[in-house]
Amino acid sequence: MPAPGLPPAPGTADHADGTDGFDGPVLGPQWSTLRRPAGPDWLSLTERPSHLRLHGGRSPQSLIGPSLVARRVTAARCAFEATMEYRPETFQHLAGIAAYYNTGNWYYLYVTADDAGEPVLRVAGCDRGRLSVDEAGQVRLGGTTRLRLVLDFEGAELRFRHDTGGGWEPFGPALDATVRSDEHAEHIEDGHIRSLGFTGAFAGLWAWDLTGGGHHADFDEVTYRTGH
Repeated sequence: MPAPGLPPAPGTADHADGTDGFDGPVLGPQWSTLRRPAGPDWLSLTERPSHLRLHGGRSPQSLIGPSLVARRVTAARCAFEATMEYRPETFQHLAGIAAYYNTGNWYYLYVTADDAGEPVLRVAGCDRGRLSVDEAGQVRLGGTTRLRLVLDFEGAELRFRHDTGGGWEPFGPALDATVRSDEHAEHIEDGHIRSLGFTGAFAGLWAWDLTGGGHHADFDEVTYRTGH
C-alpha cells in the first residue's frame, strides 16, 4: 500500500483503466489512502465479500482519521463510477464519491439524511477552504439504498451523474474542475507563496461519520476509464 497521504509510486497500475470488484484480500496498487494506512479499524474487504466497506471517518477539517480511498486521475477526460449501498441514520452520516485534491479543494457527491431522517443525494464543494452545499438541488432517494454514482471529468469541467435503477440522470450543473489542479491549490499571500500544490488530482470513495461512530458504507464495481 502507498504511504498514507501520499500518491502511489510511479508505475502503470495507477494509470490503468479498468473495474475493481473488490474480490481480493487487499486493495489493489491503484488505490491510495489519506494520512492513515488501510487497516481493519476503518476499512474491510472481508466483512461483506466482493465489497469495500468503509467505516465513516472525520470531516476534511480534521487532519486525523479520514476515510478516503482514492486513485489518481490521469487524463483530462475520464470517468470514475462506483456502486454504493448506504443507509444513513442522521445528517452526520455521509458517503459517496469525490474529486479530491486536498483538504481545502474537493467536490463530493454524497448520500446523507435530511432533518426528517430521510435519505437524500447532495453535492458539496470546497474551494480553497470555502465550503458550499447545494441543498436546493438535492434528490430524495426514498427507499433506494443501492445506487450508481459517476464523476465525469471533461477538461475544465466536472459533472456528476447518478442512477437509482431507472437509468443515468445528470446531477447538478457543470462544476469548475480546475479546483482540483496544482495551480489552483497554490496559496499566495501578499505576494509570497505560502503553500504549493503538488499532489495531483484524485477520484475516490469517501465516508464521513461526524458522530464518531464509524457508520459504514459499502462500495462495489468501481470503474475508471479515460478518453470517454
